[in-house]
Amino acid sequence: MKINSLAGNVTSTQTVNKPEVKSSEAKQSQQVANEIRKDMEPEEIINDEMLEKSIEQANKSLQFYDKRIERTVHETTKTIMYTIKDTKTDEVISEFPPKKIQDMIAKMWELAGLFMDEKA
Repeated sequence: MKINSLAGNVTSTQTVNKPEVKSSEAKQSQQVANEIRKDMEPEEIINDEMLEKSIEQANKSLQFYDKRIERTVHETTKTIMYTIKDTKTDEVISEFPPKKIQDMIAKMWELAGLFMDEKA
């Protein structure tokens, strides 16, 4: 390795010994990594039916508080939205993600020209 400095040129050599990995060790470490990844993968895939059942269970619990959860899809962004409403007044208590934010995103997409004209 050569190092240049203001005072002059300084030259030094340095060798780096890289450890050799045996193929059996590499295979064993790859197997361990695969097992770890396998353990980290979800056992079940969540589908619409499971979500609907979860919402039904939550709504049964929320009956005592005169509230319910509704699941909708935003018409433009196709984002799934959850709304908590009062069952007596049908007033929206909370939304996730907020509809106003989804409307803003849709408007930005429209202004950016990301939507194609469906007539074409």
